[in-house]
Amino acid sequence: MERRRFFGKGAALTAGAALTAAGVMAAGRAAPPAVKSTASIFDFGAHGDGVTDDSAAFSQALEAAARRGLVVIVPGFTYAIAKPIRFVSTGNVGTAWGLECQGATLVSRIDNGDDVMSLTSKHTVRYFRLTGGLSIKGSGSDGNGVRCFASGGSVWFYNFVIDGLSVERCGKNGLLVAGNCFESTVQNSYFQDNKIDGAVFAHSEGGICSAITVVNSYFNQNGRYGLSATDLERSYGGTTDVRVYGGYCRQNGSFGMYYNNGMGQGGLTQVGFENNCTSLKPGDPKGAHVYSRGPCVASHCTGYNEFGGATYFARVYGYGISVLDVCGQASGRAMKASGKSKLLQADGQTGAKFVLRSCTGGYDQVNTGVTVTETS
Repeated sequence: MERRRFFGKGAALTAGAALTAAGVMAAGRAAPPAVKSTASIFDFGAHGDGVTDDSAAFSQALEAAARRGLVVIVPGFTYAIAKPIRFVSTGNVGTAWGLECQGATLVSRIDNGDDVMSLTSKHTVRYFRLTGGLSIKGSGSDGNGVRCFASGGSVWFYNFVIDGLSVERCGKNGLLVAGNCFESTVQNSYFQDNKIDGAVFAHSEGGICSAITVVNSYFNQNGRYGLSATDLERSYGGTTDVRVYGGYCRQNGSFGMYYNNGMGQGGLTQVGFENNCTSLKPGDPKGAHVYSRGPCVASHCTGYNEFGGATYFARVYGYGISVLDVCGQASGRAMKASGKSKLLQADGQTGAKFVLRSCTGGYDQVNTGVTVTETS
């Protein structure tokens, strides 16, 4: 199977983003810089030496960015993070703000389960940007790599863009987007070797996560799911409109992508899957690259398995109509030898319909009350 590779690009420093010590007080404590169109993380007291704790500098930079409408430049150095980077809104934010990283690396030294970077809206917060290429190296004893959260009610966090983020080896999830977070994009990003899931998009505390677009991103070798669309407090339910375009999902402990409430207006387009469900044996009827508890929609997607337990491309407990369009499942080695690899395991409520258009791999029908139609 071919691998796609993402080459991050670091933007060059503009003249307005030249490094300065003007924002550092004589006592060594970081002071917010004067109002200007751009600022550097060094204006907030960061060292970037990979040894000195820079967490306070990042927290101050985020607070100033939201308050003043700044996008703070983070040059491509290594920043030690010994305490959580935290942002909690103090008012509405309606202009672009955030961090423009230039191949920077955050090395987490957090060992108490706290998140590396946590952004919480208690107001209406829009236009956050985390772009340019940021790598987070987790300690394994920290929490989520990046957490975006807004509780229910009239509290919102939306229109954000995460581009070029890499999160590895965090103690929980690589990315957690929960509550009233919506109409936002994650693109060109990697989530790998995290203890639970690569990325989670979830309803939480009465907040509805919706209208999330994921583009050209990769979810590999995470402890459970590569990507999860769910509800954090309930066994059933969760966001239904996480749309995934392109990318790859490989060698996750369980399903590559998990939709706890079906896909609704969401779906998968041109996504590749390989050797997921590593916790199961080849041929296990519980294994699949994709699981959907509700309608499943996938177009031009492929699944392949040799040693993982993803017997099916998709396991679906359906209601309404599920559509797989030009999708395929193939196998090799141990999975091929099992003779059980199929495109679809069709189950669900009586009357549920499955439409397979120009697909390959075949299907198993669990509930005879569902209908499976194959067309060319």
